[in-house]
Amino acid sequence: MSEELVKASATWMAQAIRRREVSAVELFDAHAARIAERDPRVNALVFPRLQEARAEAVGADAALARGEHLGPLHGVPFTAKEVIAVAGMRAPNGSRLFADHVSNADAVPMRRLRDAGAILLGKTNVPEFCSHWDTYNELFGATLNPHDPTRSAGGSSGGEAAALASAMTPLGLGSDLGGSIRAPCHFCGVFGLRPGRDTVPWADHYPMVSGPAPLMMGSVGPLARCVDDLELALAVLAPLEPAMGAPAGVAVFEEDDLQPMSTACRAAVRRAAAALADAGRDVVEARPPGQAEVRAAFDVVLVNEMAAGLVPGVAGREDELSPPIREIAAALRDYQPALRPYLEAFAQLVRLEAQADAWLERHGAALCPVAPDVAPPVRGSFGPVDGEPIRPGGKLTLCTYANALGLPAVSVPVMRSEAGLPVGVQLIGRRGHERALLALARDLEQELGGWLDPDGT
Repeated sequence: MSEELVKASATWMAQAIRRREVSAVELFDAHAARIAERDPRVNALVFPRLQEARAEAVGADAALARGEHLGPLHGVPFTAKEVIAVAGMRAPNGSRLFADHVSNADAVPMRRLRDAGAILLGKTNVPEFCSHWDTYNELFGATLNPHDPTRSAGGSSGGEAAALASAMTPLGLGSDLGGSIRAPCHFCGVFGLRPGRDTVPWADHYPMVSGPAPLMMGSVGPLARCVDDLELALAVLAPLEPAMGAPAGVAVFEEDDLQPMSTACRAAVRRAAAALADAGRDVVEARPPGQAEVRAAFDVVLVNEMAAGLVPGVAGREDELSPPIREIAAALRDYQPALRPYLEAFAQLVRLEAQADAWLERHGAALCPVAPDVAPPVRGSFGPVDGEPIRPGGKLTLCTYANALGLPAVSVPVMRSEAGLPVGVQLIGRRGHERALLALARDLEQELGGWLDPDGT
């Protein structure tokens, strides 16, 4: 029964608690046992709060017995990315430099989930400053992919994706400034929604991540093992978002010419396109405008903000940084932030955003890969991709298109590679049309099977 409980959906859990088919304490106990069994294998949960969570589960059952008003997630366990603030809990952002930082209040998305009755099991691992695609830091080490412990779980919401795929939690809260929800979900075989700009209130990633870019390009969103659970979480995180059906059309493309693309990721796109066509969608071949220009402007903004914030913030303590962040700091040490190119990059993004909006209004949504390949080796590097060297610059360019333009996107598991690793795709849509994207994702889930269980069941 414990195995069935931890692999059930959050939607089922919420309904089962209300129907008194299972108690919040039973759900907690099952997940606590699962964490004890699986977390030593993947190193996902870095700040557990199991004692407090069990007390909250007891309270949830008592509230149900008294007939009190119940929130939509009453008694449902969840986990959250380490950097998202929880009152009284540490939030070092994966850095030894801020190991003792404690948040004084819940971030708004965290508060909304907890006010809806969800019970926080703990916080999950991130790369230092959430600034790398592989979840590793000097405080807690590396999070491993539950499908293959030699492979990365991705980043920066890698701890969330690994915990979710391992059935240590039914629901996760992550964030995505450059693919940080979608890439880990692609690597670990689960679903993840990056809401569009202003759909869900941003959660400050103190320390170190600051400036306009996170507010304009980043978003906080849910990770789950099924689309119903993304829908349930979105209703809590963004209660004013309207319901809507899937768009009639979908434009499909396999690459952006900025990085090579693996045969496995191309095959996943083709399989997903066929599934959407079978579901009655009008599938066409088309690429969105300005992909290279969007990435160039994105890089200018991020480089200027990191040079202005990261370099002085770590000065004199570079030897305490994790290797990837030490390299970034060294590369930016002599870079002089400049206001004019920074403002010009934002102005360019405004123009490109209008072009992308018109393109999406015409096509409905886009279907493409998430990353150049399946999960790379843990603490390794991307590439070569099917023998082709990875190119200089960002590796997750297909993800950052949505970030730079404030668009919603959802990562959907599709298939396994020849090596048995998960392969996902992403759907990109119009701002304010998150539920339309989820309707498309549900088509894929129904046609292709959904969550890829590391246990193979």
